Amino acid sequence: MGNKPNSQTEIDDLDALFAEARATRPEVPASLMESILADAADAQAGHLSSTATEPPRRGPIEVLIAALGGWPSLGGLVAASCVGLWVGINAPDLMLDTPGLQTLARTGSETTDYAAYETFDLATVLAEDLQ
Repeated sequence: MGNKPNSQTEIDDLDALFAEARATRPEVPASLMESILADAADAQAGHLSSTATEPPRRGPIEVLIAALGGWPSLGGLVAASCVGLWVGINAPDLMLDTPGLQTLARTGSETTDYAAYETFDLATVLAEDLQ
C-alpha cells in the first residue's frame, strides 16, 4: 500500500530509470565468459559419456520386488500374509461365533430352513421369499 506512486511524475521518473538501465547493458569480461564456456563443455562431455553406458541388468527377484512396490510394500505384504495365516490356523473363539461361520460349521442334521438368515445373504433370502 505504501509502495503505490502518488503522481504521474514519479511513474515517469521510474520509466526513465528503467529505460536507461535497459540501454546500458553491462559487459561480461572475456575471461569469465571463456571459463563458463569451458565448464559447460566439460559438463556436456561428462554427461554424454555417462549416458552411453548400459544400466546393469536386474535379476528376476529384483524385478518382482520392484513390481510389488519395493521393500516397504513387500514387508507389509509379508506381515499381512503372516497375520492371515495365523488367524486362519488359530482362529479366536469370537470369530467362530459370527453368524456366517456358525452356518458353515453345522452338520447336515443341525441345519434349519432359516440358515440363510443367519448368513445375511440377501440373494438367498430373496430367493426363498420368491419360491
